[in-house]
Amino acid sequence: MRTSSATIHRPALSVGRVAVRCVIAALSLALVACPKVETTANQNPPPQPPAPPPALPPASSTLTAGPISFPDGFMKSVKDYGAKGDGVTDDTAAISSALADGRDTDQDYSGKPKALYFPAGTYLVSNTVEWRGCCVTLQGQGSGSSVIRLKDGAAGFGSSTNPKPVIQTIAGNMAFNQNIWDLAVNTGSGNAGAVGIDYISSNVGSLRNVSIISADGAGARGLDMTRQWPGPLLVKNLLVRGFNIGIDVRHAEYGPTLENIYLENQRTAGILNDGNTLAIHTLSSKNSVSAIKNIASYGSVILLNATLEGGSGTVSAIENSGQLYARNVSSSGYGSAIKGVSGSSVSEYVSGAVKSLFVSNPSAKSLGLPILETPTFSDASLSNWGKFTANSYGDTDGLQALFNSGKSTIYFPSNIYFSFAERAVTVPATVKRIVGFGGAINRGEGANGGGIRLIVQDDSPDPLIVEQFKYGIKVEQRGKRPVALKHGSYGYSSQAGAGDLFLEDVGMEPLTVRAGQRVWARQLNNEAGETKITNNGGTLWILGLKTERAATVIETLSGGSTELLGTLIYPASSVPSSDVAFKSVDSKISLIYSVSSYVPGGDYAVQVQETRGGVTKQLLQSDVNGRMPLFVGY
Repeated sequence: MRTSSATIHRPALSVGRVAVRCVIAALSLALVACPKVETTANQNPPPQPPAPPPALPPASSTLTAGPISFPDGFMKSVKDYGAKGDGVTDDTAAISSALADGRDTDQDYSGKPKALYFPAGTYLVSNTVEWRGCCVTLQGQGSGSSVIRLKDGAAGFGSSTNPKPVIQTIAGNMAFNQNIWDLAVNTGSGNAGAVGIDYISSNVGSLRNVSIISADGAGARGLDMTRQWPGPLLVKNLLVRGFNIGIDVRHAEYGPTLENIYLENQRTAGILNDGNTLAIHTLSSKNSVSAIKNIASYGSVILLNATLEGGSGTVSAIENSGQLYARNVSSSGYGSAIKGVSGSSVSEYVSGAVKSLFVSNPSAKSLGLPILETPTFSDASLSNWGKFTANSYGDTDGLQALFNSGKSTIYFPSNIYFSFAERAVTVPATVKRIVGFGGAINRGEGANGGGIRLIVQDDSPDPLIVEQFKYGIKVEQRGKRPVALKHGSYGYSSQAGAGDLFLEDVGMEPLTVRAGQRVWARQLNNEAGETKITNNGGTLWILGLKTERAATVIETLSGGSTELLGTLIYPASSVPSSDVAFKSVDSKISLIYSVSSYVPGGDYAVQVQETRGGVTKQLLQSDVNGRMPLFVGY
């Protein structure tokens, strides 16, 4: 939800929300053999696709080059609309037709999901690829296998002062669940005004395993998030090579989260942040210019684990005019790691005054909880994939038998399904992954509000991955088996003794962490009208939290540990004076966050309330003023 009025925490914003087939991947790690083409003396040689640029650097090893295996019919292919992917044919019209199919309005606010598959190939385009409405997924076969490539010297892409994107999502208040996965964008040569991807998503949405390359190094921006309003969203496993700016972000809302980012050969800055709140984990930069420029006084950057190489002795790896928290940052070649701070490395740094209620001189150290990577699972043997087929709209009768079939992967071909009454399914240990490919489960008014409830009750050490469901899936974690929920909005409940929980690019409300449970969340959107997160004696690590509505954000009890690393608390309504943003009772917490408020009384009068040994103290809004550099409560 967005509201419109002047912010009380920063300058007022403008608010208005919404026939040869030769697969040579422009970013591939190896050439794929081309079929032989017969010619005669009376024939001209067939046109050839452009040669690929150099292979991805070792630092980008987290990117999956592909080709990734998918089962037949898992989603509609762009080739069904006439796209060739041969690096020669102009596929602009075919891709545009594919994206427009079934989208009857410009905004399509009803939120019906749409997914489009780009099989391995090079898809040549001459104009912007853009789509209508929300909830669109572009799925490639790997960042080194499926490439959307701009023609060299394409019309309209020549001016660096008038940038033009190769791919553009809608902006504003309709940009929910926008996904681009496992593909590459190459802006070609002679396109000085090219932008690789102009990307906006809200609440849930991600770029994952994506490469954005300028063939000649020129171009305006690799990843452009300067329109209103980027985030909350997740960018994970991204390589940007070339361009004036690698990643360009503006506006105060709503907190992009970035992880495993690789930047090379930018001309102005690797990342330019003009006022937003960024949470970044694992950044590698090879540049002569600054890797990060945080230029607005109200901008915030949280940076964990960065290697910033190249540099120039006349500049710093990080230039900061706003709020900065940095941990485990090393630089080489620069005058310093952080401008104004001596040294080429930083173990931990906070630009603002550290806040505390029970410690008179708190150190600039966050809680430093261990960080575990979100589990993944992919079975390359498609015979181990089990397909859910509904005999009619609303049919879920065959689900339990499918789950009991011994298949490692259960998939729902991208579509809209329906369950009038809740269908409870017990997930056996043989199932390792459940994937919806961007689809959704419409819920009826029957028992428990309809939808599908997945019961995870065993103690298997193998994580269960549930991903890519826009909505309609509920997960009940009863046993010690780890669970990872990704890319979608989910209902979640647990019982005492529940195992590890991983959340990545997820909408969820509310969330309870059980005693002894460990939770890692990357890009979590929580808009509950009650206490949003209760940590009742567990361990909770969050990289990128965005909230809406009043009520307590996180309550930590019974000796629990909570580490919040950004980004945005956004009540979007008046907050009762009795509400406290963060509560801690005889527990350990550290907090870094920003606040946006556009309505009278739209911030928490009490930001932090901490109780130790029966003594309660409070940190007020006037002590924070929209930015929490670091609160230490341990």
